Amino acid sequence: ILSHLPIIDSVKTNVLSKRWESLWLTVSTLDLNDRDIAPPYKKLFATFIDSFLDHNFESPLLQSLKIKYDECNVNLFPISEWIATAVDLRGIHHLDVEIRNPMHVVDFTPMTVYKSKTLVSLKLRHVRVRNLMEVSLPCLRLMSLENVCYGTPLGKESDLCVEKLISGCPVLEDLDLVRKCSDMVKTLRVRSQSLKMLRLEFPSGMGGGDEYEVEIDAPGLEYMSFKDCQSDRIVVKNLNSLVKIDVDSGFNVKFGDSEDLTKSDTIRDFLTGVSTVRQMIISQPTLEILYRYSKLLPVAEFQRLYHLQAAFSTSSLQLLPAFLESCPNLKNLVLDFSVSAESEQINLTNVPRCLTSTLECVEINKLIMREETGIKLVNYFLENAAVLKKLSVSFTDSPMADEDLDTYKELLTATKRSRICQVFIS
Repeated sequence: ILSHLPIIDSVKTNVLSKRWESLWLTVSTLDLNDRDIAPPYKKLFATFIDSFLDHNFESPLLQSLKIKYDECNVNLFPISEWIATAVDLRGIHHLDVEIRNPMHVVDFTPMTVYKSKTLVSLKLRHVRVRNLMEVSLPCLRLMSLENVCYGTPLGKESDLCVEKLISGCPVLEDLDLVRKCSDMVKTLRVRSQSLKMLRLEFPSGMGGGDEYEVEIDAPGLEYMSFKDCQSDRIVVKNLNSLVKIDVDSGFNVKFGDSEDLTKSDTIRDFLTGVSTVRQMIISQPTLEILYRYSKLLPVAEFQRLYHLQAAFSTSSLQLLPAFLESCPNLKNLVLDFSVSAESEQINLTNVPRCLTSTLECVEINKLIMREETGIKLVNYFLENAAVLKKLSVSFTDSPMADEDLDTYKELLTATKRSRICQVFIS
């Protein structure tokens, strides 16, 4: 029970009785939040934590250490010493450290963290990881690095620092990387034989003209969330085990730029590299970019894809038939539809292979009552999907007028190519 309480509440239980006096020292988790401690008691609190970490090393192993603190309080607590004790003497399994409201990135992690024989998960947020001479984390399975700075501010070893961190974890399965341009990494290499899940986020609009590259080589990868909008060069290879991908990337294309062949090669190679995926989520910004480049490059073939969730707008809807043509075995389709500011004349006449042979379930969301293009989209599937079993339609507005009810009736009684298709409207 004490392990689930904030440490300050656990400490308070020592006044209950003689039996409870030292019970808080045996908890297996330590959750430190400096905002839970009133300023006059911070030094006293530090003394309690020293006692806890130095207490009887033969007691149950410390499973988890979680530290959240404000940068202004770093000097009040010997954070680095506490972490070193937890890693070296208490056999810690889970380490989670976050600096809130950092004015500048602080280096706190002792080098012993990167040689731990017991760490299973490591989560770092808003900290600095300096030069790593050696990384050996034989049990680490989960690593999360959010807004971390690597190497020294003036050094050039940042790229190598990240590479060492990943390569030094031979059983790493889950990697979460949230980047910012100040992390100093120009070429990010994710190479791992054991990695199964990867989430990469690198927001756009943060750079100062520098060029960034990312290379992903993970033969065992099963899930990838790719939200890198900053990298100019993107290389993905050996992703034959990939089952599901979530793509939300603008491929660092600046609106107003001409559709140059360099960008088209990057987009084509990326899609080809993930073409064995079975489930895909693709964002509207990504589809907008694909639509702009669709005349320069053919859409990659996704032979194994059976579930697709895509966010189309009226401006990119013209790409839909061509995109579905590249998914010949698609069974389930979820479309989040939005009306663009500038409407275009949509011509949905091409019928891709999946509509005539495999597509069984279609879900169309965010339609607007009596909006012509959305209704045309619904009728496109009803009239052409030969084996469709279920079509679900949801509107952002509720039917109020008689004209809205007429829209309902038209959809429910529309001509269906598939006799077994059921229409559900909400």
